[in-house]
Amino acid sequence: MTDELFQRLQRWVESFEGGTFEGPPEVTDEEREHLRTVGLTLWRSRKHSQTIMLHAYAALFGIPPFIKEAHRRQPGRFSTDILFHAVQNTASNLWQAFYFDFDEHDRPIPRTIVPLTGVLNVLHGPQPIPDAPPRPRISDLAMAFFVSQIIRAVEHLACRQGIQDEKLFEHHYRHLARLVQRAGYRFPNDRRQADALALEVDAHLAGDDPECFACWRNLLRVAERLDIPLSAGQIAAFLLPNERRYFEAVMLAKSSSATPLP
Repeated sequence: MTDELFQRLQRWVESFEGGTFEGPPEVTDEEREHLRTVGLTLWRSRKHSQTIMLHAYAALFGIPPFIKEAHRRQPGRFSTDILFHAVQNTASNLWQAFYFDFDEHDRPIPRTIVPLTGVLNVLHGPQPIPDAPPRPRISDLAMAFFVSQIIRAVEHLACRQGIQDEKLFEHHYRHLARLVQRAGYRFPNDRRQADALALEVDAHLAGDDPECFACWRNLLRVAERLDIPLSAGQIAAFLLPNERRYFEAVMLAKSSSATPLP
């Protein structure tokens, strides 16, 4: 990877919509109810939502520069213990983005506000967390890639359940794109741009890196702790082409000598 290539991808993301923090959008009661239906159909349950996030993190872990960026922000970011909580918290933020939550019996209950824009701004944006040392902001490039993989994971798992509703997928995409944009990050309104960027990242930034393999192994451990059946083969089936090639060569063959993160 050259700096010139990385800069080219970053400039591409800078052409997307967003980039200014605006907070959650105003929605009517009818719009909110429709978004709840979209969310409940696609995010379904606490376990299903966590399964979505396990897939999305697996895709993130195929890109060494993004892992290194995260480790600069927080050393040990993808250790088993931290990743365990990250999967739970990120899943919660994403289903709540569709105006519902789960009660103590895992039954869906309605919400009137969505926390996602504020969470992204406080945890990843320029607004520091009170009484905590400031962290570098996650790059627009890494965020755009990760969000695109969350959306891919939602649709990948929905299709496995027999849901192939393009209008539903488009509504889901546009809502998440809008929330990410209003959180101060750049993300395209045009789905084709998000897909094209993800393929370019995979083509040029995926790599044979011990940190990738360590993170993937930690991910499988986290799935076990969450009592979610997730095999290496299921992960491979989701990953983008170059990520999949590296994953299959090491993780499926069980021939890596990399040491897991503590």
